[in-house]
Amino acid sequence: MIDAIGIAVLDHLPLGVDHVQASGRHCTFAGLARQGRAVWASGEDITCPLARFNLGLDAPDAETMARISAALVEWKAARDLDTAARLLSSFPRLPFGERVFVYAPLDAAPVYPDLVLRVVRPSDAVQWLRALGAATAERAEGRSGGVGALCGECTAFPLVTGRAAVSPGCPGCRREAFLAPDEILLSLPYSLDRAANGS
Repeated sequence: MIDAIGIAVLDHLPLGVDHVQASGRHCTFAGLARQGRAVWASGEDITCPLARFNLGLDAPDAETMARISAALVEWKAARDLDTAARLLSSFPRLPFGERVFVYAPLDAAPVYPDLVLRVVRPSDAVQWLRALGAATAERAEGRSGGVGALCGECTAFPLVTGRAAVSPGCPGCRREAFLAPDEILLSLPYSLDRAANGS
């Protein structure tokens, strides 16, 4: 299983990259990259309502907020609609707009990645974070709510803030991206990943 994937965010279709074969979740497509595949997905391909919100694919209007709040309650990620609305307002989110995501093994990325998602054990995360701090004086954020981990905490947050993020994941991404019980997510903008890697 590949432990470093690149995610690129484009405003056009990539050449020479396979379109996903079926609609699915953002974390499902990251899982395909962990299996060695390079694929692209448009907003129409991403089905998870929380991922669509975090990735800026759905307008943050009242109807969208109500629909996703209801989903959070249904998923038992929030005890009621008020709590769900507060949780939802705490998520980092890409600006609303059309975009295409490319998911690929980092070493074979067909386009320049904007983001590097690393699946690491905690001891490896410590080494990466020390290398990041030593090279850039940057610290990673570790704020998690146990939901929306790969789409919000580890994609939208680093892309919006330019900072690294650490997350234990959420049930969906742990399953769809094939995280082992002792693995967590470390996500860095590409430039920070290169700096931490001594490149």
